[in-house]
Amino acid sequence: MMATQKVDAKLQRIETIITIAHRLFEQNGYEQVGIREICLSAGLSPTQLYRLGLSKQDLLAEIILRVNQKQIALIKPFSIKGFNSAESYIEAYLFKLYESDILIKGIRTEGAAFGWKWSGKYEEQIVKQVFQLLQPIIDALTHEGFNDIPARCYAIWSLYYVGYRHAVMHDGDAKACLEGIKPSLKLLLKK
Repeated sequence: MMATQKVDAKLQRIETIITIAHRLFEQNGYEQVGIREICLSAGLSPTQLYRLGLSKQDLLAEIILRVNQKQIALIKPFSIKGFNSAESYIEAYLFKLYESDILIKGIRTEGAAFGWKWSGKYEEQIVKQVFQLLQPIIDALTHEGFNDIPARCYAIWSLYYVGYRHAVMHDGDAKACLEGIKPSLKLLLKK
């Protein structure tokens, strides 16, 4: 019983630190926030943070994992109802993702800029989440009998980020993001 309480306390402390890091990274930017600042806000020393097994890079990865998981939890399974084609479904789906990501633009920008710093362990987890986010697109493409679905999905995801980058750099909205990638998306969705 005592060991369980210690584990629970450790997990709660980690969640608190991740929440604090999220707020600081979003407000000030990843590069401008140091471990000491995070620790000061959390009421612990850098040594205590490292004993918990977290580096600054790990904190950013943990934040992105949580942000992605919130999006994944909102995904509704693919249904062609209300759509006349996989293309119209995919456009509507990407539009909703854009709306969601624009609301958290600050932390998404930090994750995109500094994600190369986190470990392979985190990269694997985040790639799994990306495939969960892509699942409705995979299902739509499968429903309409497309070939080369994995390649199309990688390309669609790359396009998604091109549109998102445009929004970040030009303070665009979800509609502008989608409009920017529609010509390329149409090419990818030709049979």
